[in-house]
This record gives sequence, structure tokens and C-alpha cells, in this order.
Amino acid sequence: MENNSQYIYIDLLHYPLISLGPDIRIGVWLQGCSIHCDGCMSKHTWKKKKENLINIKKFCKEITSINIKNITISGGEPFDQPKALFHLLKCIRNDVEDILVYSGYKYEYIKQNFSYILEYIDVLIDGPFNKTLPTNKIYKGSKNQKIYIFNKKLIDKYLLFMTQTDRNIQIINKNNKMYILGIPHINDFTKIKNNLKDKNG
Repeated sequence: MENNSQYIYIDLLHYPLISLGPDIRIGVWLQGCSIHCDGCMSKHTWKKKKENLINIKKFCKEITSINIKNITISGGEPFDQPKALFHLLKCIRNDVEDILVYSGYKYEYIKQNFSYILEYIDVLIDGPFNKTLPTNKIYKGSKNQKIYIFNKKLIDKYLLFMTQTDRNIQIINKNNKMYILGIPHINDFTKIKNNLKDKNG
């Protein structure tokens, strides 16, 4: 069923999201990743779980019923479910104004293999996480990652966002699981994780 474009593996839907992009956003984290970056903070999203396989039309209705026009899609690796990602983006496109996608693949690879998906994306942040390349930029995890703004109407908004220095990190409890939303500095992630472990015994 996972190859059926009517379904998609979703790890988490959360709103309001105050990190991973400018303004108040909807956050969607997909499941499944073949890249497996060393030091990844989202290892729990690497493996696809059957119980997290969701009908795209149903999920689309849930997203578009939310009164937020900005959405960030991350993972896992969104482009490891290309057909499902395409149908999700196509479904929500007319109801949202700003679609930001994070991918561990480089832009050149995505353009060559999934150009039809890029047509539905406003902003892309690409590249694998590299724990040896720390950055102070709040919108990415490591220095090698790049941002591509395809929707020219959003340039000013994103240029302002890229100058910000405060990393907004949200810690939520959903379905009896703790999630860290946002991109902590490489040196801070282990501290946050250990602090959560201490609080939860």
C-alpha cells in the first residue's frame, strides 16, 4: 500500500508551529528516511510504521481546515515518498500561501528527479545534516544546507526571517511522546535531550 499515491506516512502534524519558517505555521513531519544523517535529531522518523499510513485526501482536509496559511514539511525525508508528497502538495496548494519543504537531498538531485514536485513548493531547504559543520543560522541545522526561494512574493519575508538569531524551540507532548520542534544548535541538542530524560525519569 505504501506505493499507492492515495496514502502517505505521517509521523506528526502540529500547529501552531513557531519555528521552521517565518510566521505562525502548520508543521508536518513525514515518516521514512533512507539518508540517515549522523547525529540526526529525528531518528524516530526513519522507519515507516503501518499505523501511521494515512489517506491523503483525509489528511488534506484536516490541513486545509486549519486557519493557518503557512506550512512546513519535513521528516523523515519527504522525497522518499515522491508520489505521495506530490499528491499532498497538489491537494493543499490552493489553500496555503507558503509551502516550505526541508530535504536531505540536494537541490540539483531533486530538480533532476522531481521537478514536477518543485512546481508546488515555495521554498526549499536542502542538503544532509552534517554535525561537523555547525551554523548560527536559525533556519538550518548545518552550514552546508542551502535555502532556495522559488516564490518571489515571499523573498522579503524569508530574507527577514534569515536575519533572525533566536532559535524558537518548542517541546510538546503528543500521544505520550515528547517532540522537539525546531532546529537546536548542534551543541544544544544533546543538552535538551538529556534534560528531557531527567524530567521524565
